[in-house]
Amino acid sequence: MDRKLLATAICAALAWSLAATAVRAQEVASTEAKADDDATELDRVLVTGSRIPRAQLETASPVITITAEDIQRQGFRNVSDVLRAQPLATGAVQDNQYAGSFTSNATTISLLGLSPSFTLILMDGRPLADYPLLYNGQSNFTDLTSIPTAMVERIEILPGNQSSIYGSAAIAGVVNIILKKRLDGMQLDARVGGYSDGGGDNERLQLTGGKAWDNLDITYGLQYSHQDPIYMRQRDFTDTTDDNPNPGLRYGSRTFIILNGFTGQYDDPGAGCDNVAANFDGTTQRDFRPGRGFFCGSRAQPGYATLLNEEKGISAYFNSNYRMGDNANFYASVLYGKNEAKNDSGSRFWIPNYNDGTDGYIWNQTEQTLETYQHIFSPEEQGITNFTTDSTSYNIALGVNGTIADSNWDYDVYYSRSGYEVKSDQLWPLVDEMDAFFQEQFLGPQLGTYYGYPVYEPNKPAFYQSITPEQFRAFSGNLRNTSSTWTHNFNVQLTNPDLFQLPAGSVGVAGVFQLGYQHWDNPVDPGVSGDDYFGLSGTSGSGNRANRAVGVEFSIPLLKSLTASVSGRYDSYKNIRAGSDAKATYKLGLEFRPIDSLLLRANYATAFRAPDMGYVFTGGNGFFSSQTDYYKCETYGPNPDCPFEGLSLEGVQVANPDLKSITAKSYGFGFVWSPSDRYELRADYYNVRIEDEVLPQSFSRTLFDENECRQGRLDINSPTCVDALSRIQRGPLNANPLLSESVQLVTIKAINIAEEQISGITAGGSARFDWGRWGEFGFGLDYNLTLDHTTVTFPGDPETDLLSPQQALSAEFKSVLTGDISWQKGDWSANVHGIRYGSTPNYAAQFGVDTTPGTSQGRVGPHMLYNMSVSYDLTEKSALSLTVNNVLNTKPPFDPTYDGSQGFAPPFYNIFAYNGYGRAFWVQYRIDFGTNN
Repeated sequence: MDRKLLATAICAALAWSLAATAVRAQEVASTEAKADDDATELDRVLVTGSRIPRAQLETASPVITITAEDIQRQGFRNVSDVLRAQPLATGAVQDNQYAGSFTSNATTISLLGLSPSFTLILMDGRPLADYPLLYNGQSNFTDLTSIPTAMVERIEILPGNQSSIYGSAAIAGVVNIILKKRLDGMQLDARVGGYSDGGGDNERLQLTGGKAWDNLDITYGLQYSHQDPIYMRQRDFTDTTDDNPNPGLRYGSRTFIILNGFTGQYDDPGAGCDNVAANFDGTTQRDFRPGRGFFCGSRAQPGYATLLNEEKGISAYFNSNYRMGDNANFYASVLYGKNEAKNDSGSRFWIPNYNDGTDGYIWNQTEQTLETYQHIFSPEEQGITNFTTDSTSYNIALGVNGTIADSNWDYDVYYSRSGYEVKSDQLWPLVDEMDAFFQEQFLGPQLGTYYGYPVYEPNKPAFYQSITPEQFRAFSGNLRNTSSTWTHNFNVQLTNPDLFQLPAGSVGVAGVFQLGYQHWDNPVDPGVSGDDYFGLSGTSGSGNRANRAVGVEFSIPLLKSLTASVSGRYDSYKNIRAGSDAKATYKLGLEFRPIDSLLLRANYATAFRAPDMGYVFTGGNGFFSSQTDYYKCETYGPNPDCPFEGLSLEGVQVANPDLKSITAKSYGFGFVWSPSDRYELRADYYNVRIEDEVLPQSFSRTLFDENECRQGRLDINSPTCVDALSRIQRGPLNANPLLSESVQLVTIKAINIAEEQISGITAGGSARFDWGRWGEFGFGLDYNLTLDHTTVTFPGDPETDLLSPQQALSAEFKSVLTGDISWQKGDWSANVHGIRYGSTPNYAAQFGVDTTPGTSQGRVGPHMLYNMSVSYDLTEKSALSLTVNNVLNTKPPFDPTYDGSQGFAPPFYNIFAYNGYGRAFWVQYRIDFGTNN
């Protein structure tokens, strides 16, 4: 199938259908005019972005709606995939492809290319508890993995600032996941599937249903799902280092090396590699690295990491509504889920004396030289070493709503609570025990020190031998943690869509009062904080905060065709035993309808993000960063070719209880044209500007400022110098320049310092046609184009253009286009869903590095995917369907600069923007036992 041809067909079909609307508009208007006398008033509904019930679904702000039917026919696996595929989700995020991250078993989204923490995720308009572990080891966010698709009725996405309605975090926008409320009967849904390239076999079983009595409605649901993992070795573009786009880097992972510290050359292992040739399924061999020499390595070693997690989960849902009288209803809702996920980041490894500040070097007494060793453990040696998380989540709401006496005032009073607990477990080597093992195996006893380096007389031939899984477990320990979050809220809401009359119509009002309390607890294993585990850092922290809010919203008809909306809200946050902050936000909107079928709209709003609990209450988040020690380069030299560049330095991020809220302003305008329920065209412009954005202090800037102070180019007593010097911990002077005054730890904290601005256009349209014996066809397009995205990290710094190949700091799609062609005739229905991802900065542009010869900083070209579904109604009550995701089995786009030259292993594509899963397929059977939905 020709991609350009299909994309052109979608565009042409939609353009033609919308043009045809103009021809039919007069006929449609005439038909509707005849029905005016018999028309009844439309039911009022609640739309995300407003608390006032209204007849119109479109308001002053654009709302994108994805129904349960859309999720099914467009071929998405889960809620996370649904949201990641929306045109507004332009930012790259960490997911299970990044098996070495802090949150590898969680998923999230980045609306408008902004931080995931700037998107407020709601369920039925109520907040969800944060994921207990920190995104990128820094900030709190909402996990989407635990939300079952079986219970979803629709998802509404509202971009831009919405804090005047919903409070904190609604800067990039709001995602409101609305669950099913009324079913009559029962429906059973079974699905099995897998991937054409192997791995990822999965099953899902869903049971939903409900029953209505005179005064009682209940709805329930159960979902079980299971998914096998996909390993990198199961994809021909991620299975070995031979996939590297740079031919000069196509050599194996260094599973056994001895590196001379003076010459920078490997000791040639000779026949030593024969002793370990069985490792990594027999792929270990004597290999050659240009500039270093021969070593024992496996080109298949990176392929033993997972691309897609192994997962197993069960969810249960219950919702009820009891009518206590004409003016009161009691409702209750419970969603409970348990999920187990496993991933493998690849093999563990050993270098000598990891924690003593010698960078793994020893003094070889026999050969009178400095050298280091590396042994990467194979699956045959270490066995199964998955990182496992057992997650439990729940969401509870209890409330009463109704009408006050015979007035126009409606009320809704509820209590909600949401919680998340994650238990993690992984087997990891212990530093001292592992060193002791290898001393016994080949190093021998330590014979003292030489200029700070431990002295040994190693038996080098004995180094080239494999160990057993029993030996690996003897010097390893199970790293276990239990982290949790919960949030609960008490909410009182009053609404009146007819407060009083103006000449143009009724004034509507809504008022809300909220009390809330949040808890976050992310302990760290004592072995991690005590450096017992090899090369491992972690996040930690614990805290509580209370919040209260009061808000009001008005809908004011200025003219018959012009309506204004005004909302304001005051939020106060008190961090227990830390700082406090409060913010007032507001929003103004205009809706102009010159004719019934055309809406012109505009809005202006302010928003905020309360100080992140991860930044305020962290107990010290450890990490490692590749940095240049400017002080040692200048003091100990030589320059250029400083030996203290590219060092792996340890940092710790500490709490900042004095953080203030991030603030934002946004505005937008656009139109919606809908001459009938079969045709719609819309477009909107958005602009969001963020101030006081929280970022951790710069690691590299801290090292740079310290050197300027030590060299006398900055006043040693200046605030900059006092701060930088206080946050860098160095070792003592040593006669050996390599060890003298080495950086031992750099302490940083988050501060309100950055600014960010983004603007763009979102547009779309849909049309449906009944073509008689050919069936009914539907066409749809949705598009987002980012026009501008800039940041200023420090006051006074030049503006950074994130869309420029020369300044990009992360991968972000400049545009995303989705299109649908649907068809239905009799018992048959089908849908083709296309997604075109625009260009992104290449690896060289994101990291500002020179990589593969002949390449440069630039952009990776567009990426297109197609999903297809076909369904056949076997009977009135049952249906069989086939769904194929990524029909053409399209691989992630090729980036010649993503070559691992900066120390990154395969896969050689941007895993934060694309996935390498390949073609997926599902066969699904549904049987209906009388349900009306």
